[in-house]
Amino acid sequence: MPVKRLRSHVKRWVKHTFQSRPELTITTATADCATPSLAMNRKYRFTTVLEIFVDYTKDAQTSPGSPATISTYDRLGIIEEKDYDQDSSSSPASSSQWERLESHVAKLNRESDGHELYKVIYVVRHGRGVHNVVMDAVGPQWKEKWALQDDARLDELPDMPELPGTHGDKSERISWVDSPLVQKGREQARELARDWVKWNTENGMPIPGTIYTSPMDRCLETTMLIYGDVLRENGRNVQPVVKENLRERLTNHTCDRRHTRSWIEENYPKCHFESGFKDKDMLWKARISGTVNAETDDEHTLRKHCLLEDIFDTDNSHFISMTTHSYAISAILASVGSPIFRVKEGSMLAMLIKAEKEPPPMNGKHSGVGTAKQAP
Repeated sequence: MPVKRLRSHVKRWVKHTFQSRPELTITTATADCATPSLAMNRKYRFTTVLEIFVDYTKDAQTSPGSPATISTYDRLGIIEEKDYDQDSSSSPASSSQWERLESHVAKLNRESDGHELYKVIYVVRHGRGVHNVVMDAVGPQWKEKWALQDDARLDELPDMPELPGTHGDKSERISWVDSPLVQKGREQARELARDWVKWNTENGMPIPGTIYTSPMDRCLETTMLIYGDVLRENGRNVQPVVKENLRERLTNHTCDRRHTRSWIEENYPKCHFESGFKDKDMLWKARISGTVNAETDDEHTLRKHCLLEDIFDTDNSHFISMTTHSYAISAILASVGSPIFRVKEGSMLAMLIKAEKEPPPMNGKHSGVGTAKQAP
C-alpha cells in the first residue's frame, strides 16, 4: 500500500478511535504498528479510570508557561481517604491508601469476566539530557539545524554551564547522538529514587512488577538510578525490559538515534530485551532513507496503542513502570483517552488503566475508544 494512502488510513482510524472526547487532542505516532491490519483488528480499548489520582490535566493547565506541564506530585498524587469498594474486607482501615488501591486493583482483575484488565502504570520521563541543554541554548535553530547533526564544536554554540568541560578548549566537539544524561538529569533521577524509597517504606506504594524502558541511553540510566535503591530494599535487582516502542516520536533528529543492542548489553548488563529486539537501529535509519518521512502524530499514537496491547497481553503484573520521552508520554495519554499535557524532565505520574477486549469488528469497524472513566 502506498505510504500516502497508508497514512490517510491511519489518520482516519486514529480520529475514529481516540477523538471520542471533544477536548482530546492527539499528540504523537509509528510505522511498525501503523498498518491497516492493526487498525482493523486491535484487541483492546484503553481508558483512564478517573478519581484515583489528582486531575493532572487540570493542574497542568494552571502551570505557568506553555505548553501545560506537570512535575512529580507527592505520592504521585493519589487521592487520600478514598473508599474504592463498599466491601472493605480486603483492605482494612489500617491500610495505607496505596495498599487499599493495590487490593482494589487485584479485586478488579480477580472479579473480571476475562474481558477487562486493570493496571496501574507509573510513567517516567527521563532526566535532563545533553540534547535538552543544547535545545534550550540554541532555540529555534535546534529543529532547523543542530538536531540534524551528530555534534558541534563548542565555539559554534552558546555558552552552556550545565555541560561539564565546556569552559576549556572551545575547539572540542560535543555530541548528542542517543543523548546521555547531564548531571542535572542524574540528580533528578536520584531525587525520584529517594521518593520511591520513602513512599514504599512509609506509604506502602507498590513497586512495579515489571519495569519497561525505552532503549535510549538517557532512559536506561534514568531507570537504573530511580529503581536501584527501592528494589534492593525489597530484595530485588533492577532488571528493566527494553522495548523499542517506548521510543520517542521517530524523526531524523540524531538525539533519537539509538546505540546498538550490543552497546546496551555492555553498558547496561542487567537489562533484558523484548523478543525480536534488533542490534542495529532499523527504525531511525528507515526515516533518513528518503522513502518514509518523520512519524506523524497519528502514527505515533497508534504505535503506543500497539505497545499497550503487547504489555496487557503478555504481562500479568498489576503495577508496571515505563521510562520514556516527552512526546511518547503525550501519545500514551492519547491512547488511553486522556487530554494531553507535558511532563517535566525527570518526573513521574501514575494512571489506572482499564483494557477492555474488543468484540469482533462489525462492517470492518470498531467502536470508538480512548475515553476517561469514573472509578469503578
